[in-house]
Amino acid sequence: MNALQTSRLPEEASAREQDLARLQQEVRRLRSQLRQSQRLAAVGTMTAMVAHEFNNILTPIINYANLAKRNPKMVDKAIARAADGGAKCTHICQAILGLTSASNRPSQAVDLRELVACTVAAMAREPKRDMIDLDIRIPDGLRLHTRPVELQQVLLNLLINARAAVLASQGGRSITVSAERAGRQVKLRVADSGIGIPPQNLERIFEPFFSTRSGGDDETNGHGLGLAICREVISDLGGSISVDSTEGQGATFTILIPA
Repeated sequence: MNALQTSRLPEEASAREQDLARLQQEVRRLRSQLRQSQRLAAVGTMTAMVAHEFNNILTPIINYANLAKRNPKMVDKAIARAADGGAKCTHICQAILGLTSASNRPSQAVDLRELVACTVAAMAREPKRDMIDLDIRIPDGLRLHTRPVELQQVLLNLLINARAAVLASQGGRSITVSAERAGRQVKLRVADSGIGIPPQNLERIFEPFFSTRSGGDDETNGHGLGLAICREVISDLGGSISVDSTEGQGATFTILIPA
């Protein structure tokens, strides 16, 4: 190696380091965009449910308003119905807007029961309308420090997947969301009584681009991205996610996350 070649080595090393830094920055940007796209895709999945529920809320408001036009005695009832329906619509919209907000906020104290309730509200359609028994077993006052939008993203995916699983099942329809303290962590579970996951899929369920459904008809992750992103998000929050399932007997997803 001559002197000229030797003198170029530091320059080449520096150039490679700069290229690597640019690539790493681009990967972080793309990962952030992918998460945002997945979050918006999950909200898009709920569009039909939201539209259906808004129709259920608005129809009686319109009917009572028309009755009030013909009968002044119905005005008070029409106003009460409009106020009730408007409050429900506002609650649903606020929950959805919360899910689509930026996820790069710092960690903050979060009431877990409230967070789950807001996530369920964002789904718009009440589970009991589909004969689903939703049981939330989270103690009052159970709090943790986390980035709420990102945890909601994971919960939303798990709840929509659980809903699809129980609707596809021939048995009882139940979804249970439970949580408890486990030392310096919080253990959060989403369990369903749905169709379960075949044994051969359990080890691959969190792999990118792996989907248990053919034809891309999965409500939330037809391209197999949903659960892979869930694992990545939870990992970034300092936690872990696992699944336990028996085919035909439902599935339980367990999240361990720092309190």
